[in-house]
Amino acid sequence: MCGRKTRSRLLLAMTIFGIFFWVTAIIYIQSKEKIDLFDTLSLDSLREGFSQRIKAKYRDSIQLVYDQHNRLLGRRGYRPSLPKGYDPKGLGENGTAVIVPAESKNDSQKLFNRNHFNQWISDRLSLHRTLPDPRHPMCKDQIFPLHLPATSVVVVFHNEAWSTLLRTVHSVIDRSPPDLLHEIILQDDFSDPMGHAELFMPLELYISKLEKVKIFRNKKHEGLIRSRLNGFSHATAPVVTFLDAHCEVTVGWLEPLLERIYLNETTVVCPEIDVIDDKTFQYLYGPNALMRGIFNWQLYFKWALIPPEEHKRRKSPIDPVWSPAMAGGLFAISRAFFNKIGTYDDQFEVWGGENVELSLKSWLCGGKLEIVPCSRVGHVFRYNQPYKFGGNFLTRNSQRVAEVWLDDYKDLFYYVQPHLRKANYGDVSQRLELKKKLKCKPFKWYLQNVFTDVILPNESSIAKGKIKNPTSNMCLDTLGHGKKDDVGLSPCSENSWTMNGEIRHPNTGMCLDRGSGKTPVMKACRGEASQVWVFDTYFSKVTPRRLKVDPTKA
Repeated sequence: MCGRKTRSRLLLAMTIFGIFFWVTAIIYIQSKEKIDLFDTLSLDSLREGFSQRIKAKYRDSIQLVYDQHNRLLGRRGYRPSLPKGYDPKGLGENGTAVIVPAESKNDSQKLFNRNHFNQWISDRLSLHRTLPDPRHPMCKDQIFPLHLPATSVVVVFHNEAWSTLLRTVHSVIDRSPPDLLHEIILQDDFSDPMGHAELFMPLELYISKLEKVKIFRNKKHEGLIRSRLNGFSHATAPVVTFLDAHCEVTVGWLEPLLERIYLNETTVVCPEIDVIDDKTFQYLYGPNALMRGIFNWQLYFKWALIPPEEHKRRKSPIDPVWSPAMAGGLFAISRAFFNKIGTYDDQFEVWGGENVELSLKSWLCGGKLEIVPCSRVGHVFRYNQPYKFGGNFLTRNSQRVAEVWLDDYKDLFYYVQPHLRKANYGDVSQRLELKKKLKCKPFKWYLQNVFTDVILPNESSIAKGKIKNPTSNMCLDTLGHGKKDDVGLSPCSENSWTMNGEIRHPNTGMCLDRGSGKTPVMKACRGEASQVWVFDTYFSKVTPRRLKVDPTKA
C-alpha cells in the first residue's frame, strides 16, 4: 500500500514538474522572441533556427555578413524599402527641385516670410519623400560591428513648420535600423499656440501613433542651447544624436556615426551636411570629404577646405575627417562622455558659441571630433532666423569660451574685438574648475596638433589693415563677390586684410589670386605662386613668410 502511494506521489510530482518546465520554457521562448534584436543576436539564436518569427524579423531589419567559413563578420548598412504609395514622378521625389507656379507665388511668399524657407513647397511634399544616395560607392559596401549602440535622437523646435518637423521625424524612422533607433525626443521650445496651433493637440495626436517618438515642452522660451539640454535630460540611449527640426537623413546615415563611437566612446561625430535648398527644397550635395569646420578669432564657425596634411593622414576616401570645429546643429555623442565633459556651459544664452566650446572640449579633454563622410544628412539653411531674442548673447557666449579655453591666446579674441575687453561675461570659475578636473590639454596643443593651419594675426602676418591706393584714396574690396569673382576698389571701410605672403580676406578666408585675366580674383587659399605677393616695404623686424611653390605653375 505504501509503495503504491509513494509511486502515485512521485508520478504526481513528476507531472507537476513537467508542466512547470514546459510552461517556463514557453514563457522563456516568447520573451526571447520579444527582446531587442541587439540581445537576440548576442545569443546567435537565429543561426541555430531558434525561432522562425525572429528569423523573419531579423531578415527584415539587418543583413548579416559571413565569411567563406560561415563565420559571422558583422552587419551591412540598413536598406529601407520604398515608402507605401511611392510615385517616382511625385513632387520633389528623389530630392528634385519644385518650382512654385505663378498663381501661387503670393501665397508662397507669405509662408516664406513666416519661416524663412519655402513652406508652400514643403507642405506639398510627401513626409516620406525619397532622396538621392550621395555617398561614395565604397560606403555602400561597409560592414559594421554587430553590437552597435542604440541612439536617442533629440530634435528641438520652436514655431517650426509642421511639414519640415514631421519630415525630419519620418526620415529618421524610415532610414534608421529599428534596433539602433531607441527613441526620438521632440523638445518644444515654447512654441506659440496662437500662430502655430497645429504644434499642440494635432501634433500630440499624430505622434501618439508613432511608437518611438516622445514630446516634451519648455515652460518658457529657453533658446536652442538650454532646450537641447532639456531634451538630453530625457534621453536614455547610450548615444545621443542631435538634429535640427528641418533635416532629412539619407540611406545609411546612422551606422557610420555609431560605429565611430562604438570604437571609441570619446569620439564626437558629425555627418556630412548637405543642403536642402530653402527656395526649391532640392537636395544638393557635393563630393565627399571636401570640407572641415574651423573658426575665426571672433570664434565664429566657418567651413574650410581640408588641408593637404589631413588628406595624407586619411588612407581611404571614406575615412573620417578630423575637424577642428563643428557647425553644431547635427552631431552624435556618447551620453556618458557628454556628461563627463560638462555638456554645455549652463550660463550660455539662446544659441551660439556652444559649438566651438564643445569642439575645443572634445579635442582638449581626451576626445576628438570627426566628420564621417559615409553619413549624409540634408539641412535647410536659412539666411535669417524667423524669431528674435534680445541681447548680445552670441558675443557673450563666445567671450566665455575665450576666457575658459583659449588660455593666453584669448588676447587674439580681444585683438579683433577690442570693444569686448571691458564687457561682462559672467562668472567662469566653475568652467575653469571643470577644465582643471578633466586635466585638459592647453590650447597651444590644439593649434600645434589639430588646427595647424590657423592664421595668428600677431604671429603669422607681416601686416594687417586696409589695402589702400594712394592715388585714388580707394581700398581693395571684394565688392561682396564670391569665389572666382573679380575684386575692385571702393571707399575705404573698416574691413581689413592680413598679409603673410598671401593676402587673405578675414571674413571669407579666401586669398587674392592673380587670376587668368587682367583683374585679380578671390580663390581658396592654396599656397600657389599665383597667390604670392611681395611688397616694397615691410614692417620693421618682420621677415615675410616664403611660400614653397613650384615656379612652373606661376
